[in-house]
Amino acid sequence: MKYLLSFLLPLFAVFAVADDGISRVRVGVEGFYKNGCWTPVCVDAAPETPVVVHTVDSDGTPTTFHGFGKTVYAKLGRANAPLTVEIGESRKTLKPGGNPTRQDRSAAFRFAEPVSVDRPIYLVVGSEDIGLQGAVAELTLREEKRPILVKVDSFADLPDRWYGYEAVDMVVLTTADPQQFNGVTSTSPQIKALDEWVQLGGQLFFCAGKDSEKFLAPENGALRPFLPGKFVQMTELRKGTPLELYVNSKRPISMNGTVEAPFLRMPYFTEPRGIPFVEDGNLPLVLRCAHGLGTIVYFGGDLSGKPLADWRERSQLVFNIMLWNEERKTGVQTSMSLIQLGYSDISGQIRSALDRFDGVRIIPFSIVLLLLAAYLLVVGLGDWFLVHRVLKRPMLTWITFPLWIVLFSAAAFWLAAPGRPNQTMLNELDVLDIDVDSGTARRSCWANLYSSGDAFYSLRMSADLPLATKTNLADFPSKKTNVMLPTDRESLFAWNGLPGSGLGGMAPKTVSPTVWRSGSEHSADERNLLKNVPVQVRATKSFFGQAWNLGVPSTRPTISLVDEDGIPIGTLTNPVDAVLEDCLLVYGRWILKLGTLESGQQIEVGTMSERMELRDVLVPKGAIGPKIQRLASYNAQSGDLEYIVRAMSLFHATGGSDAVGLNNAYQRSLDMSHLLTVDRAIFIGSLSQQESGKENFLSFNVVVDGQRPEGRNELIVRQPIPIKLTERSPRLRRSTGQDVGRDKLEGVDRTIHEKGAPAMGP
Repeated sequence: MKYLLSFLLPLFAVFAVADDGISRVRVGVEGFYKNGCWTPVCVDAAPETPVVVHTVDSDGTPTTFHGFGKTVYAKLGRANAPLTVEIGESRKTLKPGGNPTRQDRSAAFRFAEPVSVDRPIYLVVGSEDIGLQGAVAELTLREEKRPILVKVDSFADLPDRWYGYEAVDMVVLTTADPQQFNGVTSTSPQIKALDEWVQLGGQLFFCAGKDSEKFLAPENGALRPFLPGKFVQMTELRKGTPLELYVNSKRPISMNGTVEAPFLRMPYFTEPRGIPFVEDGNLPLVLRCAHGLGTIVYFGGDLSGKPLADWRERSQLVFNIMLWNEERKTGVQTSMSLIQLGYSDISGQIRSALDRFDGVRIIPFSIVLLLLAAYLLVVGLGDWFLVHRVLKRPMLTWITFPLWIVLFSAAAFWLAAPGRPNQTMLNELDVLDIDVDSGTARRSCWANLYSSGDAFYSLRMSADLPLATKTNLADFPSKKTNVMLPTDRESLFAWNGLPGSGLGGMAPKTVSPTVWRSGSEHSADERNLLKNVPVQVRATKSFFGQAWNLGVPSTRPTISLVDEDGIPIGTLTNPVDAVLEDCLLVYGRWILKLGTLESGQQIEVGTMSERMELRDVLVPKGAIGPKIQRLASYNAQSGDLEYIVRAMSLFHATGGSDAVGLNNAYQRSLDMSHLLTVDRAIFIGSLSQQESGKENFLSFNVVVDGQRPEGRNELIVRQPIPIKLTERSPRLRRSTGQDVGRDKLEGVDRTIHEKGAPAMGP
């Protein structure tokens, strides 16, 4: 006993010292996070202090993330995996446990269970009583898909990097609690991170009420980046008729200027952007606009105070502002997809398609069963007949039995040998998003690595982005084929997870054994570099990264497309200096087929362009004839990356999971459907196979151990294009005293989102 205590006491002392040095660890935004998404891990450390976070990826392989200061960003891969934080000699290990909604927010150590990838998270900054709870309650959604409303107690608790919002579906920003913005300016890290997140595909609901002037009027006003226009002064709405008509309500909004029924105070601004859904004269009340690759939903007024707080139709007003639709099916399709395909999210289909390597042949399961059946027959009945009836020496079974094993093992090896190349291979898919209006460019990259043997690899993703548009080429003295954007570029690269509880998923129902004791490292200084990534023999590993640029264009591009009766008319130019094939222009309920566009080619679009219905983008290639096309559904087993990306790009616009049969929750920011709810059309084109082999165009983005392995590479270009709206545009809805209630709207919420999940959120 004495010897046992002498052995254990030093260990206890080590753990006690390690824990004393770390006084605070909080995982997620207000305790909420999702596996496979970049997650803030907050600790108490000086700004330049190195911090190390140890966790596992989606395969259960140990992964280390390095950072500095109070917040380190990491990707957590397994729902039941512990997390270890190191600061100097101190070390603290936490295990996930408990529901984040029931945990003590003041607790020093907070590591709750992750939120399901399929469940939306809405961050509410400011007052949480804006009618959003009632609007969410009206959604006929299953509980696992109902949005979670997370109240942010302090603005300082928000992420200071945009990718800290990766698990968030929408941020709701109100001015009802002005003290929350004390000391915050437009240059504060949290404001810059939120602004970048919206520009790179996020969605913001901004309610500007009576106390918003102090945050909008100054040049460095905290909320100035989110106002969809130029602030002039504060004003009042003295009649609630426009809002009453918007929700088809017979209950008036009581406003008489008294304390009990005050007028609705809001900012007045000029040069409004986007589409005003409700106006009072030239004062926008409800407006939606593009902000880079994301969208801002604006409401003028205070939804949490009087008079709207006493209005019984407030929840319906929020419901209409969100353009929510009802979910119509039970979701059995996605469950069956997980059983049949091994994935229930469209990101899993991309991963599966990239796992198909040229020269790597997978033996069909039917052949494996046939070989196994033959082995059982030969070893059982055949061997007995041979040694008893033919040779008549039963003792020879001690020789024949091992021979049969060797023979069938050699046969299995011979069948599999041609499909196992002895080289490292890499398949890559790149999606390049370009917004000329804001100067925003984003490149999303999926890469699957095939390893011929047990090995450790180092992978790097390039941060280079090709020039966004021909419009700005005149600003540069050199007009080379691959001109790079001049402003700062950043990139982020890590492993790619598989949502769900299927084989290899991030929410496994069983505990998988750890194959590797050491694993990959994510550097704090080089976030586009992964070092020492272990891959097993004849196995694959999936990665995902993004490079982005938030440059400011020198000149505002001229709008060349005009909406006339719901059809874009004008001139369109190939946005990149390369040949693009199978080009499409998506707007409203129509897809205009543009064919192949040469480098710099301009093309006229309009009523004479070949058109097809929006949902025809889900028709598998090879479906012939209009009748077959109408009956055809989305092919969830397709390995055509171009076909998959188009479905992902227009996921909610084409009907969501009801139409596709898969979810799009894991990498939902790549769905551009929300841009179709504002004054934008979407151009989609694929880099031609001839161009993809050229070295002068940035088509291969990931290098392994400093080299480019052999493999397939595809690049798809997407561009939101501003559309000038006229009186002939069905999207333009003005509140001028006519009935523009929810049932009367014939614009985007009817023509685009006829079925399926809502445009915003769930």
